[in-house]
Amino acid sequence: MRIKKWLIPLAAMLAFVMALVLPVPANAAQAYVIDEAGMLTTDELAELNRMAEEISLRQECGVYVVITSDMHGYRESEYAQGIYMNYDLGYGEAANGVLLAISVKESFFDCIAYGAASDVIFTARLDQLNDVAYSYLRNGDWYGCVRGYLNESDKLLTASGYTNYNPTYTDPPINQNTVITSPTQRKNQWLGRLPIAFGGSGVIGTISVLMMRGKNKNIGEAHNADSYIIKNGVKLVVQQDQFAGKTRSVTRIHRDSGGGGSSGGGHSYHSSGFSHSSGGRHF
Repeated sequence: MRIKKWLIPLAAMLAFVMALVLPVPANAAQAYVIDEAGMLTTDELAELNRMAEEISLRQECGVYVVITSDMHGYRESEYAQGIYMNYDLGYGEAANGVLLAISVKESFFDCIAYGAASDVIFTARLDQLNDVAYSYLRNGDWYGCVRGYLNESDKLLTASGYTNYNPTYTDPPINQNTVITSPTQRKNQWLGRLPIAFGGSGVIGTISVLMMRGKNKNIGEAHNADSYIIKNGVKLVVQQDQFAGKTRSVTRIHRDSGGGGSSGGGHSYHSSGFSHSSGGRHF
């Protein structure tokens, strides 16, 4: 069986593409308080996690703090939401929760609420949580910041009459089985996969060449060029230039990002599931 030459670059290209699309798991949260930057002591982190877990289970709403070394390539306006999605946060099937995300390098933080929590922890109350966090962060009190935020979140959930339920979404809610990565993680994944892709391409290409050599050994030497012309071979009768495709411009129409309604009734509709503060702050 003779292997066609065009199969070699095709196989190499397929190996390259497969290496790039291999899924990379997200950093699933194993705790309510995550300190990647090491701003809390081991004892402080353990105590705050116990506190956050107790509040979250009692309220049936995840209350989280994530401290990152930098913003992972996110813009300030998308940082907290990106962290919530990337770290697989949220209580129950609906992934309801409230998050304080803090970036050490940029001295930036912001609060966000998701799902049923966004019904009652709306913009004004997220700003209130930001104020609490700022009062501690401006003095470098990381432990006080997390503890103060947890206590304030607990008070707001109780005072607002929060009830855990699965909201109805106009757009699909967070899929907890979907790997969502930050811009920085996507860049690192591409760079990390390039050696695998090129290595796989090289192996497949080498195997293909060796197979071709084994199947196409010369049985003799021809002295006339006519010997290499196939009898009744291909004849070009008509030559035409044709376009293989066409270009189309598409303008995306964004849905209204508004959402939220009365608390705890199970009748609120969300376009994205998130409620945002007026804007994060620097400390």
